[in-house]
Amino acid sequence: MMKLILTTCIVLSFAVGLQAAPVKKLQISIDNQLVTFTSTPIFKNGAWLVPIESICQQLGLKVETPDGGEMAVICGEGEEAELCVPLQFGESAFDIDGITYAKLENIAEPFGFEIYKASETELEIVRPEQLAPQFMLPDLDGTPRGLQDFRGKKTLLYIWGSW
Repeated sequence: MMKLILTTCIVLSFAVGLQAAPVKKLQISIDNQLVTFTSTPIFKNGAWLVPIESICQQLGLKVETPDGGEMAVICGEGEEAELCVPLQFGESAFDIDGITYAKLENIAEPFGFEIYKASETELEIVRPEQLAPQFMLPDLDGTPRGLQDFRGKKTLLYIWGSW
């Protein structure tokens, strides 16, 4: 009896030591507004999968599932109305417990949205109309630099004219 109790205590203390660290939730913001999901995003095979319906609604995109259910089609609204992107199930879209998930990049990037990674669990989506135009100018050493070279860094643009 004593041996059984001792073995149980050792096994339980070992199992308690093996408990997984709490998983952080993915936080996505659009225009500095935190995105709310009807279903929680999933981290699978080293990538975040987000529920298509929730993210598309907040990006102003619409989702259609043609008959046969082999794919989901995301279409733009407004200026992007002519663009539709198919997401093939099993390749770029996944049905998990009746909810369709896909990688955020597969949803946002074809429509011109930029995704910035603040950390492993914090992403910022920037709408195309809010991006600064790309340009190249020489620095003080004559090396051409683009605005993209300074993404994520504090940058001061000093513009001077003599007109």
